[in-house]
Amino acid sequence: MADLVPSTSPQPAQPQQGERVVSDQDKALAKEWMSRIEAAIKRTEAATKRFATNRQRLQGKNPDAEGKPYRTNLFFSNLASMRPQVYAKDPEFSVKPRKGVPEARLKMVQGFCDTAEALLQKLLVEDARLKKRTKRQLTAAYTTAVGWTKAQWQEDTKTDTAIIERMKDTQDNINKVEALRAELDDPSTTDHELKLAELQQTLAGLESQSEVTVWRGPVYDFVKSEDVIILDESVEEVQDYPRADAMAHRVWMTPQKYKAWAGYEAKKAKRYKPKAADGSTQDASGGDQHRCLLCVYEVWDQTSNRVLYVCDGEEGFVKPPMSPDWTGRQWYPFFLMLFNEVDGAFYPQSDVELITQLVNEYNTNRDDLVRDRKFALPLNVVRKGGALTPTDVTNITNRQGSDVIVVEGNGGKPIGDDIFSGTLGNINPTAYDTAPARGDIEQTLGGGDASRGTVTQAKTATEAEILAQGLRSRSSERTDITEDMLSDVGAYVLEMCLRKMTEAEVREIAGEEAVWPQMTADQIFRQVSVRVQGGSTGKPDRLQDQDRWTKVLPVIEKALAQVTELRAKGDTQSAAAVVALVKETLRRFDERLDIEQYLPAPKEGEDGQGAPDPMQDPRVQQIGQQMQEKIQELTQQVQDLEAQLKSKADEAQATVAVGQANAQRDVEVAQINARRDIEVAKVTAPIEAEAKVIVARIQAAAAPATDTLPAATPLPDVPPIEQMETEPLEQLAPSDEPDDYGSSGPL
Repeated sequence: MADLVPSTSPQPAQPQQGERVVSDQDKALAKEWMSRIEAAIKRTEAATKRFATNRQRLQGKNPDAEGKPYRTNLFFSNLASMRPQVYAKDPEFSVKPRKGVPEARLKMVQGFCDTAEALLQKLLVEDARLKKRTKRQLTAAYTTAVGWTKAQWQEDTKTDTAIIERMKDTQDNINKVEALRAELDDPSTTDHELKLAELQQTLAGLESQSEVTVWRGPVYDFVKSEDVIILDESVEEVQDYPRADAMAHRVWMTPQKYKAWAGYEAKKAKRYKPKAADGSTQDASGGDQHRCLLCVYEVWDQTSNRVLYVCDGEEGFVKPPMSPDWTGRQWYPFFLMLFNEVDGAFYPQSDVELITQLVNEYNTNRDDLVRDRKFALPLNVVRKGGALTPTDVTNITNRQGSDVIVVEGNGGKPIGDDIFSGTLGNINPTAYDTAPARGDIEQTLGGGDASRGTVTQAKTATEAEILAQGLRSRSSERTDITEDMLSDVGAYVLEMCLRKMTEAEVREIAGEEAVWPQMTADQIFRQVSVRVQGGSTGKPDRLQDQDRWTKVLPVIEKALAQVTELRAKGDTQSAAAVVALVKETLRRFDERLDIEQYLPAPKEGEDGQGAPDPMQDPRVQQIGQQMQEKIQELTQQVQDLEAQLKSKADEAQATVAVGQANAQRDVEVAQINARRDIEVAKVTAPIEAEAKVIVARIQAAAAPATDTLPAATPLPDVPPIEQMETEPLEQLAPSDEPDDYGSSGPL
């Protein structure tokens, strides 16, 4: 509520017996909070006055000239050109697993990320009208240097925090019905018929069931710049508000709304009324409850994690203190947007303040040109008492086009002796040139002809490109600030959902495949990150996007062919390297494409890490284990025989026995190795055959379609592993021909 002043209407009488009772402790504590609030308001009083004058300038009124309209409202013109460059589209929230997530939990975490993105899109972007609120916040930051928003959870009107833009449901109607019934039961009520009519209309609205019964979900409010008060003197810059001990949100309510919200009538509260545009005040007396306002402060005390409510003039707390169970890691629900930071200043400079003198100079030149041009218009002067008669002067004055005017007078004198046509002043265009003022505005805010879509002064192509690059760099920096703030909002809202929403509610929004882990918000956010995709909110540049795409497309096409060929050959490690290279290329082009969505998915068992290792097959590992056990057994026998040799008893016979044992061991080791090679072949043969089939298909698809080409020879069918016939090792007959493993002869 802009510019509010205390009403001069008489205060209500003291509360009668039976009305609410406030303890002395609550009275003292509420009075202490009001003292802190008043001191904080006084510290920022000069800044809040600037907020009001800046809003007048944005409306096109000059507060330095008693509200006289500007001839050219360059404040709004610069806002209109800057805002779509900074924030033009709804943000695209991206929830990604962090690098430290274990492989075993990666699939579950990725499922949760997909669910979280669906929730943010539905609840925050669509239902909470994120774009509309953020644009108002951006306008406030342009005008007053700071823009505030507030994220909260709506569920029950009796326990919710102060929500300005509540989602409409039947709770409001039910509360109104209860209040009207209480007033009808009150003997002091005089307008029974009016209250009864209101009650009947409210009940009729409830019966229509046109609203949601109870809305549960996040809401996102815009808060005026002067209505957020930091109650901590140690905070020297407004952007450091997260570490403040306490903050207050000022909320303006009508007495009726206050009674429905608080449950009682505020008889001691100070009445306020808005200041009119001409500076006059309106009379709030006479009992008109709609023409005065009450000032309520919602205090967020971070030191005790409590939310308290005090009303200016009322004793004690408006409602019992509470502790919200939906707050995030940043306890305060307020989010700040600001530009033009100045080190050491509590509030930064707004764009309106930066160009005020330049806009005044521009409009002064324009006003002077209009004034002087009026006095420089051509005029005619006729000598009084000269040769021209009054009739001649009238005919000259009322001439039409190329009329022939006949005058009397002295025929021997030139007519120019009695009449003069000319101007009394000349216009020097350079004295009214607005180019310096416009140039300074462009340097200050980074705008220009390119941002407005007009050409005030012709420029070369190089100059125009330099100005366009300057505008993009300035707007990109502000877009980055906006997206950082929105990322914080997204994370905060997702934390609220984790604390308040059930799995059934989540599936109604995200589908039956939604993943909603039973973990705390802190545990979840150690594994995922919430960000707004860079550049997703800015105004699209169609020509620049087309040029960039024509350069990127050949790179993508070449990479697709390479990755497909490498994966067909089983070289998925090289394929992964190509994909990583393309991702880096897209990042440098500032493209948000995901190359993975255009590639065929890796086959089961590959996982993008290369072909399956045959040595990891369970059958091969079992044979290897048997081989190790047999080797250990034979080695023990050799050691025993060697011990016999040391005793030098029957040394020759022992030597022969040792030789026989070594030979037997070598034979059995060779047999085990052969069995292992057979099992490895069973694993690798189908994979190699399938790779050959894929390569053949790719080559066939790449070849030009013509009837003259010979038919391709079909590849032999390779049976599955389970159908491949094998013989026991001992039944393999010796052969003199080399086998598939490069050996010949008996094992």
